[in-house]
Amino acid sequence: MLSKNQTYQFFASLGPACGALGVQLVAFAVTARGLGASAFGAYSVILATCAICGELVGVGSADLLVRAVARDPSRLGRYFGNMIGMIALTFAPMTAIAYCVVQSQHAETISPWLILIAIVGEIGVVRISTSVELIMVAHHHVLRASTVRFFTPVARLVAALVYFHMSSRLDGWAIAVFIQSALISTVLLVITIVLYGRPRAALLTDELGQGLAFAVPQLSRAIQSNFDRVALASFVTPGALGAYSAGSRVLQLGLFPLQVMTRILYPHFFIEGAKGVAAARSFALGKLPLMTGVGTAAMVAVAAAGELAPMILGKSYAASNHTALVLSLALPLMAIQYLAGDVLSGSGHQRLRATVHFVMALVSSMILAAGAALAGVQGVLIAFVASQGLVALVMWGVVLRAE
Repeated sequence: MLSKNQTYQFFASLGPACGALGVQLVAFAVTARGLGASAFGAYSVILATCAICGELVGVGSADLLVRAVARDPSRLGRYFGNMIGMIALTFAPMTAIAYCVVQSQHAETISPWLILIAIVGEIGVVRISTSVELIMVAHHHVLRASTVRFFTPVARLVAALVYFHMSSRLDGWAIAVFIQSALISTVLLVITIVLYGRPRAALLTDELGQGLAFAVPQLSRAIQSNFDRVALASFVTPGALGAYSAGSRVLQLGLFPLQVMTRILYPHFFIEGAKGVAAARSFALGKLPLMTGVGTAAMVAVAAAGELAPMILGKSYAASNHTALVLSLALPLMAIQYLAGDVLSGSGHQRLRATVHFVMALVSSMILAAGAALAGVQGVLIAFVASQGLVALVMWGVVLRAE
């Protein structure tokens, strides 16, 4: 069960989170309808690739900040500075990798420089907004973090409404994304400095390995959640990919309640983990029914939202409801994965978590690629749910045996 304060945090945060869900759904609908299934399919590869490559931007420095500040708030300035420095150092290399992946898929669809600015915009705003949220989470200001989560998609919705009222071209949308992302990232950084103080110049190279150990599980999770669209791009038409991506996007909205709950509990795993892995494991087992319930509620919501997608987006997205329905089955499995992983993080077994996640990400990628090659969309749907179940099983097997 949750404590009274945690219950308040969850429901207080759920309001902005649900609002963010609604805003993201509307922004997604405006974008998908404005671009059309084929162009949206092409843009979905950019989104998926950015989601994967963006996880290595900063090399886990935001999670290092959470761990340090949750235990001693006076350490914020140094870890804030390290986070900014690590983001600056890793942004260009990961952008280049994302560019090469997308360019190989869409060399004739989108001009190279527009691919580049879209990638810069997408990676930049996600990394800055996520980092700002984690600074707030480290101070147990979960409601503030949820407000940031609400504010970011509102800005994207405004950009979409303005742009698609004037045009429906994919290249113009890439420019709009870049401008909107730059503005929002700047605003969020300024707000964070006003609320919590300036970062201090620091580059904690001695903690790079620990940061990487935090980043690899996030990278692995991003691969498991986004590689399906990258794999499908080589085996289906852009229109079919667009319909699949629409259903997949509905699933992404279902992750918000899980992330709200995870961020409430996340600092507590470090507190319990200081007593040993048994204490962290006991804490997680106590929260298992709660997380399973939240995952099941999210599953029902995603399945229901998927039924509405074709009516909102148009006939070219007719297959998206079936996609959302099948993919929603993975949400309870993903919920229990998060708990298992946080046991390892909180108890000082982050490198073990990173290793398990990385291996399972590779296995999941192979399963998804095989599904795409053998049966297209239907094969990927089955492979996605099966791979999430496999990850949950392996993660909890490791946690129950950890000492």
